[in-house]
Amino acid sequence: MNIMNQNNMKQGVLRVGVCLLMLSGTFSLSAQTEAEKTNKDNTEASVAMQEVSGVVYDAATKTPLPGVQVQALNNSKYAAMTDENGAYTIRLPKYVNTLYISAQDYNGVKLSIKSLEGQNAYLYTTKVKGLYNNSTDLFNRSVMSVSNTSALTIENDIENHLNASVRTISRGGMPAQGAAMFINGLNSLNTNSQPLVVIDGVIVDMQYDRSALHDGFITNLFNIVDPEDIESVEVIRNGTALYGAKGGNGVLEIKTKRGKSMVTRINIRAYGGFELTPKKMDIMDASQYRNYVTEFLGTTPDAEYIGSSMLIPFLNEDPNYIYYKMYHNETDWQGGMYDNAFTQNYKVSVEGGDDVAMYNLSLGYTQSDATAKKNDFNRLNIRFNTDINMFKNFTTGLDLSYSRNAYNLRDNGWAEDYSSRNISSPNVLGLIQSPFISPYAYFVTYENDQMALIPTTQYAGKDYYDSNNPFVFADGFGYSGLVNPYWILTNGQGDNKNFQEQTQFNLNIAPKYKINQYLTVSDRFSYVLNRSNEKYYLPYNGTPPMSVEGLGAVTSIIRTQFAKETTLFNDFRVDWARQFGANYFNIFGGFRLASYSYSDSRISGYNNDNDKMPNMSYSLQYKDYGGTNDSWINLAYYANVDYNYKNKYFVKAMATMESSSRFGRDAKDGFDLCGVKWGLFPSVQAAWVLSSEKWFNVPGVDYLKLSAGYEMSGNDNVDYYASRTYFENLKFLDKATALQLANIQNPQIQWETNHRFNVGLQGAFLNNRLSLGIDYYRSKTTDLLTRKAVSDITGLAMMWVNDGELENNGLEASAHAVLLNTKNWKWQAGFSIGHYQNKVTKLPSSNTIELYALNADGSRDKSSKQVIQGYTTSIYGENTVLTTVGEAAGVFYGYKTAGVFASDAEASQAGKYGYLRYPTGLTDANESYRNFKAGDVHFVDVNGDGWISEADKVKIGDPNPDIYGNFYTSLSWKDLTLDLNFKYSLGNDVYNYQRSQMEASNNIWNQTTAVVNRWKYEEHQTDMPRAMSPLSENWVNNERFSDRWIEDGSYLKLKKVRLTYKIPVNLSWLLGLSVWGEANNVFTVSKYLGADPEVSCGNGVLYQGIDAGLLPQSRNFNLGVTINL
Repeated sequence: MNIMNQNNMKQGVLRVGVCLLMLSGTFSLSAQTEAEKTNKDNTEASVAMQEVSGVVYDAATKTPLPGVQVQALNNSKYAAMTDENGAYTIRLPKYVNTLYISAQDYNGVKLSIKSLEGQNAYLYTTKVKGLYNNSTDLFNRSVMSVSNTSALTIENDIENHLNASVRTISRGGMPAQGAAMFINGLNSLNTNSQPLVVIDGVIVDMQYDRSALHDGFITNLFNIVDPEDIESVEVIRNGTALYGAKGGNGVLEIKTKRGKSMVTRINIRAYGGFELTPKKMDIMDASQYRNYVTEFLGTTPDAEYIGSSMLIPFLNEDPNYIYYKMYHNETDWQGGMYDNAFTQNYKVSVEGGDDVAMYNLSLGYTQSDATAKKNDFNRLNIRFNTDINMFKNFTTGLDLSYSRNAYNLRDNGWAEDYSSRNISSPNVLGLIQSPFISPYAYFVTYENDQMALIPTTQYAGKDYYDSNNPFVFADGFGYSGLVNPYWILTNGQGDNKNFQEQTQFNLNIAPKYKINQYLTVSDRFSYVLNRSNEKYYLPYNGTPPMSVEGLGAVTSIIRTQFAKETTLFNDFRVDWARQFGANYFNIFGGFRLASYSYSDSRISGYNNDNDKMPNMSYSLQYKDYGGTNDSWINLAYYANVDYNYKNKYFVKAMATMESSSRFGRDAKDGFDLCGVKWGLFPSVQAAWVLSSEKWFNVPGVDYLKLSAGYEMSGNDNVDYYASRTYFENLKFLDKATALQLANIQNPQIQWETNHRFNVGLQGAFLNNRLSLGIDYYRSKTTDLLTRKAVSDITGLAMMWVNDGELENNGLEASAHAVLLNTKNWKWQAGFSIGHYQNKVTKLPSSNTIELYALNADGSRDKSSKQVIQGYTTSIYGENTVLTTVGEAAGVFYGYKTAGVFASDAEASQAGKYGYLRYPTGLTDANESYRNFKAGDVHFVDVNGDGWISEADKVKIGDPNPDIYGNFYTSLSWKDLTLDLNFKYSLGNDVYNYQRSQMEASNNIWNQTTAVVNRWKYEEHQTDMPRAMSPLSENWVNNERFSDRWIEDGSYLKLKKVRLTYKIPVNLSWLLGLSVWGEANNVFTVSKYLGADPEVSCGNGVLYQGIDAGLLPQSRNFNLGVTINL
């Protein structure tokens, strides 16, 4: 990082910190002096009082409930209990207009005081979803409690319960790979757009921008946290200005479980389950593939030679041919890559305490296999949370946790680039490998004085150049052979081969001193250490040599990466809360300091020739080294004022000023203080509880609240080196080294700023049997971090700038209803729906795409020039994603199609010059174009110039959904409960990259069965073009990125069905016993042709909606037991 900026930052921290410490000390002393004074406000002599009476009933049986607590909302000073007849009388000030009524095993309820008598209330048992707590939340809260979960990571529970608040996109079926998550739409393009994560008050660096060695393996720190250690997850959509330059993408506040009972309680939870193999993709069998590859080879330049050759072994149909068995098999490569998977999970927790301390100690272990063979995950978690009364008015929280997880893994799905290595993902090789080849080797022997082929149990292809290796058949036609995936599964196994281990140690100390009944001073200090160690190995055996430009022939690959991150976090805070009659104030302020240090080192090499003991030895070829050393500091000062009048009118004002060593020294916004730049992030929110008004007497309406607000929050995920010029090491031909300019400094680089207006309405109706909520937001991200085009003189194409804007408009609505409520039967249901629209409104003026129509000779028609304000990004293809003013983030950019030309007559009339033309780029007039003929894709000539060129590319898809969310239902009878959870998304498009490779018909890979219906003859009506080699003179790039590969990704999923039985027990030592069984990913309703329409191949915004063939989620079943002692 910039040393000068870091020093300035540290000096600023010291100066401002010392000043604040002095001020806080003075404030504390004066507060103590104030506490010693006589509190004149404690008397009720001047307060007009009232007596309110009523009866509290069980909502199911309508019988009175004795022993229920009735109190003034958020003020336990005024409280009463119901008698044996459920009746109560409570004396409280006249300014109190709302009661809070609660009892054990029942949900609390708010009751607006409309009269002094007859204030009756109905309570629902905790089997029904609760609606209220003993306060009024300014915002409509989205909170999920976690109990008895079977999720490996908390994202799985979030997607099942909070999908409308947090748009959650699963990363597939690999255990504990989690999901990509977005709140309030998409608020950034090129930096992290996922929410800030706060665990027990500590801001966590989730390492979203860190990469892994294995394809399809995405960094996910959530997999280090046991979901059973989590008490609750709250989605913070509004009021994120409290988190300053980090809150722009919304916040997930996670609280872990703490001790609540002085009686020692032991909870034991165990479950086991299995997952079925994923549905197979429909690919060609041996006969279909033999026909396809024969037809394909006929389009190669050597077709004439191949056709006259008698040495094509897979075409010899004579059973007596010595190599007949080697090339006449029916191998199910795809099925061999998967197996049913098993999961086991064990959890023991102990909680208890006394007047001095309360504690919660937990130990958990998880082992989960993937359905992809030789992939698995295990995790060990230990956590100790305690709250200690050190002495009078002084308490401290002490949290210690250690977690360790490990993966055995292989490459998963398609990589974006195979220019420097072989395809190595077993699940991909299982699709494209030749089905007429056996995975097992044959050897030649003599029987009865004749040569014979004898099968073995050893996998084929161990020595690629062996004369009996069936995989070399492709070499004879100019195509590289493929790896035998069984060698990867077998020889790639081991802790020193394909293995990832991650550990985390967390120390969290939170002392709190209550100076008087109004004033509290607290601090939170945290130390977090994350370590990650990943090893990658592609075996020597079974891997064909591949020629890599600049290196030579490569086979096996060894890579290793070690990473470490330390976090020091401190949050000092002063709280003051006081009631002045009908006026209530809650004021707090403080400062946060966070220091992060991340480093990693990477080594890679090729051509290890010993699969048993791979190591980073001197004998490795083409060794490469690299690493990262990133350090940054954030300092924030914040203040918050909450005011409410009669628990009816609420105002919340907050502001945070924050600085970071990532910001440039001349950041254009913010202000200078202590030699560094600071951003200011204010927020004002207000709410009005209409149902508390005396005049509000609407039948059937129990509660109604209107809220609105405006705030500014930031995103400080600036590239670590964007504010300075630096060079990077470069190797040339594996021999020479040099330094190359990698970035031009931008001293004005800064945070992105999100300006958001929100308005919401929340209500409860029909004796709280129905609740509805709706929130609307309108936001604008300014100073959007983008890549700006720079002069070629610099040697670079782009540099980082804050020169973009992005708008988001959206809403979230939810409903919950109690459909049936009797003594034994409870039936409830609900739904949530989320919607957003985003649009890029500004980009750097230098970022343009120029498009030209072509003249008859293929030259540009300069008079037809069109300019698109924006740029393209190459993700799983060339220039596949468009970022442009006026469009949403991440839209797909390619060619429109109108089917396949069935005949030459049809093709000859499609263009301005007869046939549509494909520009070859050659200067020779006779070779400057090729015609699209019968059997070719009919691409739409958008500009009508007769050519299919870059100028015909348009928006062809949008991965952003129209609506998304959950709906659920729960039915219980006595102690038996059935829960169903659904998840849906409508209107989102998916780029099916895997299908684009499996239906390209331009190589020797096996294809889907759809290619069986490829065009073969005149007047053949089909939507599948002819097979064609890219080396053919007739090739016109039918497989290019087009709407052929864009599909409707809408879906409805039954995510979970769970049946739970709480066994009635009456033993002093056994407090509870329940058993449960569940099915997950039960079914999916979708038109999508791929394995799963819910796809995201990376953490970035632009990677959503791209199907790279990752292992899909499969149906799984779990059976568990929970014991409470």
